[in-house]
Amino acid sequence: MTEEIEAKDETKEGSGNSGRRLTDAEFAEARELYELGKAGLVELADQYGISRQALSDRFKRAGSKKAMRAHEVAAAIRKAATASTSAAATATIERFADRRSDWIEETRINGYNQLKLARGLAQKAIKDAMAAGRPIASADDDLKAVMRLNKILCDNIEHTLHLLEADKHVDQNDLPTLNIEDLTDEDILKHHIGTGALPEDATVEDMLAEEQPPEGEDG
Repeated sequence: MTEEIEAKDETKEGSGNSGRRLTDAEFAEARELYELGKAGLVELADQYGISRQALSDRFKRAGSKKAMRAHEVAAAIRKAATASTSAAATATIERFADRRSDWIEETRINGYNQLKLARGLAQKAIKDAMAAGRPIASADDDLKAVMRLNKILCDNIEHTLHLLEADKHVDQNDLPTLNIEDLTDEDILKHHIGTGALPEDATVEDMLAEEQPPEGEDG
């Protein structure tokens, strides 16, 4: 009903242009624009130099109605928006992938150093007890505190690596097993120099001095 009223409104002004018939190619183009709702009868009649009545009659014979396929345009817009969102998401994923290796390596190195510090604190608690002639059991409170610290550090490292999907990024089975207990002080020194944690001219004594907590932090 709305289509009929609209057609009457658009054709009641008269032919405007007459004596011309659209070619099949022109009509196909006009029909596409009309059915997709991109142009109305008046606009198309003026564009192609044909009377509105003649164009309206031809649309009726072809079964065309204005905007009858407008949903196709809406679908195309949604598809384009989805593609744009997908492209943005892909770019974000690519940026994450580019930096993930660095974050994983940073987490492992920092985690190693933090756990090493915790181990140093435990060793110092035992050493201080022995130096003072006290039984090792007297260091239980300090050792329990170190154990709690160690658990916090381990949980943090594990959760961070899980978030970074480190197990998918690097096949752990392809990596050599590193047993810290089997390393000599010289091996550990070389590792620190290699990672830049210590200068190239550092000695074992320098490294051991770095591991000791500062004075006044015995707890």
